[in-house]
Amino acid sequence: MIKDKYPEEYYKTLNYTNYLDRESKYIKTAYELIDLLKKLKLINEKSSILDYGCAVGFLMEGFRRAGYRKIIGFDISQWATTIAQSKSLYVTKDFEKIKEEKFDIVIALDVFEHMTDKEITQALSCINTDAIIVRIPVTENGTKAFHLEVSRRDPTHINCESREGWILLFKLLGYGNYLMLDLFSIYDAPGVFCAIFLKNKK
Repeated sequence: MIKDKYPEEYYKTLNYTNYLDRESKYIKTAYELIDLLKKLKLINEKSSILDYGCAVGFLMEGFRRAGYRKIIGFDISQWATTIAQSKSLYVTKDFEKIKEEKFDIVIALDVFEHMTDKEITQALSCINTDAIIVRIPVTENGTKAFHLEVSRRDPTHINCESREGWILLFKLLGYGNYLMLDLFSIYDAPGVFCAIFLKNKK
């Protein structure tokens, strides 16, 4: 049996604050994102949404409370997906299931720093969407380390890039247009890159 890379202890200790205390924050983020995405005409109540790296499903719960029903969560943590599924959220560890869907929006908060460029490229090449929201810890001022100390302390953070590096990667993957996020609970800031990427129109 393969050891769970992100067990319960990760979310309660290695993540440095108890992740389970963050539910209200993520629900507020969901409502803020919904308001913005509706204004941009990227989603409506019938839209299909993927929370890629959904953990225990806090963000998904926010979308569900707002009336969105076509929400799928994906995460590789057995512990986190079990918690999410216990709340009747549709969450899977099977990547093949999400490859079969077309999503109006994909949300990936604090995920890509855990993956190599190759893994990200493989994943996004298989996920069918025209819009991706990301939040990623980054390096600043040409250094090779994460700007924020909390980001440096997490041993599972293996991909340290600048904003420019991430923008280039998404451009190479066909997402050449982007909008920086500046909301109350989710925003671009020193050490954290937050943006919506849109696929190039053919």
